[in-house]
Amino acid sequence: MRKIFLDCGGNKGQSIVAFRGSPDYTPDFEIYSFEPLPRMARKYKDWPDINFSDKAVWIEDCEKTFYPDRSRRRPEGSSLIAEKASKSLDRDNPLTVQCFDFSQWILDNFERDDYILLKMDIEGAEYEVLNKMLNDGSIEYIDRLFIEFHYKKIGMPKEDHVLLYNKLTKVEGLEICPEYFKHLRRLKK
Repeated sequence: MRKIFLDCGGNKGQSIVAFRGSPDYTPDFEIYSFEPLPRMARKYKDWPDINFSDKAVWIEDCEKTFYPDRSRRRPEGSSLIAEKASKSLDRDNPLTVQCFDFSQWILDNFERDDYILLKMDIEGAEYEVLNKMLNDGSIEYIDRLFIEFHYKKIGMPKEDHVLLYNKLTKVEGLEICPEYFKHLRRLKK
C-alpha cells in the first residue's frame, strides 16, 4: 500500500507545507502537486522530492483557456471557468494551459488499497472533475477529500452543489473535509 498526497491547485505549495507539518504526515508519503499558473510553478523548483506538474486538473487531456488571478500579493483564484465571479481574474489576458484527465490518471497510477489524501482547490472546476470521478469510480480510490467548493462563485445553483455533495457522502470509505482551509490555519498556529 502506497501513501499519497495529491495537491490539486497547488498554488505556491502552502498546502504541502501545512500537510508536512500535520499529524497525518509521515516521510513515506508520495506527494504530487498540480499548478498551471507559470509564476507559481517556479516555486516548486526547490522541492525535488515533489512530483510536480504544470498541467491543470480537468476531465480530459486537452488545451484550455485559463484565467490568471491578477493579484500580486495572493494570486489564489486563477480558474479554467470563465464565468467565475472574481474582480481579480484577468479575462483580457488569458493563458492557454495543458489539462489532463485527472480521474483517468488516478485509475492508471494507483490501486484501490493505496491510502490517498486529495486536496482540491481548483476554483470551480471541481464540479466537472468530481462528477467524472463519481461516474468512472476513481473517487473510490480516495480516502480523504480536502476541498474548497466554489459553487457561488461560478453561479451554480445551490441544489446542484448539494446534489454532488450528497453523492460524495455516499461513497464508502470517503471522508470529506470541506473545512480544509480552516484546518490549515489551525495547523499554522
